[in-house]
Amino acid sequence: MRLGLPGLGALLLLGATAVSAETPSRDVEFRKLVPHITDTCAVVRTTPRIFPYRAFTFGPLGLEIRKANSVAEADQLRNLHLGVVAGACDIVSDQVTAYFFCGLQCANNRRAHLAAQVNQVRALAAGFETLTPLRLVAVCAPEGEIRVNDLFLMSSTAREAIPSKVMGFVPSGEWKPWPSLAVYLTTIGVNEDQIRALTRQMLAIGLSALVRESAGLRLVGVGVGDNESGLILARSGTPAPQVGRQLPDNKTVSIIEKLGPDLYYYETN
Repeated sequence: MRLGLPGLGALLLLGATAVSAETPSRDVEFRKLVPHITDTCAVVRTTPRIFPYRAFTFGPLGLEIRKANSVAEADQLRNLHLGVVAGACDIVSDQVTAYFFCGLQCANNRRAHLAAQVNQVRALAAGFETLTPLRLVAVCAPEGEIRVNDLFLMSSTAREAIPSKVMGFVPSGEWKPWPSLAVYLTTIGVNEDQIRALTRQMLAIGLSALVRESAGLRLVGVGVGDNESGLILARSGTPAPQVGRQLPDNKTVSIIEKLGPDLYYYETN
């Protein structure tokens, strides 16, 4: 959805008011996100054009909410978070979601771009499927910054986000430092060359994240807040995705189009 965005201070006050009225511990977790947001926005304030790539669904300025009580709660918190991010990054309000809400032709282009690369998508998905320790791989900007599961590699620093206890926020206010991405990967039996090969394929296709889910693979193109577009590669024997389906991170499928056997284009809002 589109947001009318006040300043950072006002949004923090709004977040505290809207959230703490029901669940004080949720408010505490929300506030713990602010130092990470502020630090992660530093490069955006210098180079504003990279904001969309840094704020993608599974990027360092996105927000997973794994334990929301409802889709409505998840949407509220994601949009509050997006407002805080926009304020911290000094993004003009009408530019926060402009790259996603850019007219009917823009939406058609998103679908056409991915539909034209079905063979490349299937090859990428097959490679990802063999690396079973990977739940998620995401790319963002600046170039070279990536996420593997809950580990974020930013400015050559590797930190694993510890999901918050109440809401399951990722990123969160708690982190486990790692000496390097390579050291983390040794613990899950994957090597860095395999990860870099995946991310090169993702960038060539125009995907920002690969997510392993029980129903299949979710291949995310672009997204902001509770809005997202991409592909779903359904597993054999699972129901076909439908409008109204709830994704594991509490987004609602609003558009679904079959592109081939077990492959679907989707959008959420």
